[in-house]
Amino acid sequence: MRQDLVRPPLEFLPPRPNPLVIGLADLLLPLWVRYKCRIRKMTTVNADKLVAIAQAFWQQQARLIFAFRHPTIDDQYALLHLFGRVLPQTASQMGVKLDRPLRPYFAYDRGIPLWAGEFITWLYPRMGGISVYRSKADRTSLQFIRQTLRDGLQPLAIAPEGGTNGCSEEIRKLEPGVAQLGFWCVEDLVKANRWEQVWIVPLGFQYLYVNLGWEKLDHFLLQLEQDCGIVKPLPRSAEERYRRLYELGNYMIDYVSHHYQKFYPLPLPAALQSDQLQTRLHALLDHILTIAEYHFGLSPKGDYIDRCRRLEQLVWEQVFRGDIKDVNALSPFAKGFANQLAQEALNSEWHMRLAESIVHISGEYVVAHPSPTRFAETLLLVWRVIDRVKGNPYGRPPYLGLRDCRISIGEILNVNDRYGSYKQNRPTAVQELTEELQKEMQKLIVPSPL
Repeated sequence: MRQDLVRPPLEFLPPRPNPLVIGLADLLLPLWVRYKCRIRKMTTVNADKLVAIAQAFWQQQARLIFAFRHPTIDDQYALLHLFGRVLPQTASQMGVKLDRPLRPYFAYDRGIPLWAGEFITWLYPRMGGISVYRSKADRTSLQFIRQTLRDGLQPLAIAPEGGTNGCSEEIRKLEPGVAQLGFWCVEDLVKANRWEQVWIVPLGFQYLYVNLGWEKLDHFLLQLEQDCGIVKPLPRSAEERYRRLYELGNYMIDYVSHHYQKFYPLPLPAALQSDQLQTRLHALLDHILTIAEYHFGLSPKGDYIDRCRRLEQLVWEQVFRGDIKDVNALSPFAKGFANQLAQEALNSEWHMRLAESIVHISGEYVVAHPSPTRFAETLLLVWRVIDRVKGNPYGRPPYLGLRDCRISIGEILNVNDRYGSYKQNRPTAVQELTEELQKEMQKLIVPSPL
């Protein structure tokens, strides 16, 4: 008898910060970062600026949104290190006494506990996490975050990229949520006759592989080729290494294209015949998403990320059934239909997750700056796609060596200075602030050594 797939609706998980849990996390962080995240050390740029920002918050001069880069799932530990260790140590060295610890609430995708397990479901709220649906207008979460920004005892940290992209030196297009939250906060403070400033503080998290030799990367490339049935010797030059990566990308596109052409009803786009890898990759991505949308009767709308989020929400609506009062009270007959509906939705989700894995792979990322770190990150993205197809979407990536993490504090964006423009044209003001934030976050990236 198969396990039930249909579930009750997902509940909002409010933050429940627990000083004991946070203190224990601070204590164990160095060991966790070293042996679980494989990070050798973390360095911070402009840490003194963070001290001044914390003082402004405690002196009720500013309300804070920390907008942090999100290249990997390890960024949360960099965030914990920054506020749990770097900030108090830097303040002490400067002779500054902070009124209390600054430990921001942080927004995280409500879907993370679904694959990360019960421990994360328990831990994140106790570390100050606020669960957010990234695929719909989540009124409960937004209202909670809006109230927290205005009156919370701690500031807010949020990743404006909306998810990881696996690339330390490339920022995906930012979502407008951070800018909108900033303007809402100014609006709420004005209504309450309060005159604190609202600051968006960019934080950069960047990872660099330490002493990563090309031989290890060549063996990794060889492994990926073998997973695809390609048998070749080790590359003998930098030119051959990149050519092999390019050929592997083309092989995967050809194989997946033929698979979809043979077994699915929609015709392949003409762009798949292009000579440009990136053009072919985007065409394949569009086709895979169209197959997933076909199940739900959807027409393509928005960019790739928008389409993935819309599909994600439709899948969740058919798995986590808010329209059923009590899932456990269903008759076996009714539950059978509910399970079948959930299974079909999850089958469509598989296509969407495949596209989501592909979207960040870019040969241009390596060509623009062919460093070992960029090559490694690209290979890991390819590995993630292959592992997902093999049925292991959340597997632990292969060990390529220790990394260093660079944390940097960027220039403050004062939202109040842009509030007049917001009152005149809200969409334009949100877009302009988002673009400015993107530029400031881009400035925090330092090219990795070649």
